[in-house]
Amino acid sequence: MLSIDKMIDRIEELPSPDFVVQKIISVASDPHASAQELADAIMMDASLSSKVLKLANSAYYGIPRRISVLSEAIMILGFKTVRNLAMSVFTYSSLFSSNGTEAINRKSLWRHFVYVAVGSETLGEILGYPVKEELFINGLLHDIGKVALDVISPRMMRAISSITSAKNRTFLEAEKLLEIPPHTSIGAKLVERWGLPDVIVQTVEGHHSPEMFLDSINAEVVAIVHVADVVANMMFPGDSLSYGKPNLSHDALNLLVLRPKTLIRFMDRFKVKVKKADEFLEM
Repeated sequence: MLSIDKMIDRIEELPSPDFVVQKIISVASDPHASAQELADAIMMDASLSSKVLKLANSAYYGIPRRISVLSEAIMILGFKTVRNLAMSVFTYSSLFSSNGTEAINRKSLWRHFVYVAVGSETLGEILGYPVKEELFINGLLHDIGKVALDVISPRMMRAISSITSAKNRTFLEAEKLLEIPPHTSIGAKLVERWGLPDVIVQTVEGHHSPEMFLDSINAEVVAIVHVADVVANMMFPGDSLSYGKPNLSHDALNLLVLRPKTLIRFMDRFKVKVKKADEFLEM
């Protein structure tokens, strides 16, 4: 069997963040950058600019008046939110422009990406997490390893998809049955190769096993995305190509001090928020 590193070497078909996206991430992370500098970086790609503005005007953000200028969107929504919008556009294009098998429903998989992003941000709001925008991008990219696996070996992806749907198994269970390297490790290697921050690498690798990173400074983020992923899989089974019963980590619940009443409140608010995320589903 191929090692994870060798598998990653085979996914040249999956685009890495280009210069424009890298520039956006860099400027948005610079505390001294201005809104105009970030707008200038985004405007280097006309298609990206229009899609960011479209998302900024979506029902999800609920801005009472139409935003027509990028710098204005940045001032209203904030640097990190606009960075997230740009990364959403890139991830969407990666998912639908890369080669892979027709055995999987990529629209459903994208919906899962978006819903976990929305769920992570929503849970962060309820728990009072200080930078909820960071949760969105971590939720959005958590399952990117599944896209990578589909590009690396459509045959493997067909086999996994067949087991999960026919035998009502989770994606992880199918990977173990077939002795395939987990999508979590493949995805972590991929985002690390893309040069994304450690928090994203750890979230991608640990979103099914948050106990891996309990001692990390990113433990809370990993745990929040884990809970959002489990809830999304429970409420929308099959979107992530996973069936069966997802395992909710007690370590994550304890770390977040997440009680049943709070979890129910999160699920109620999550149902409302996903209904406003339609613009993210069709870019």
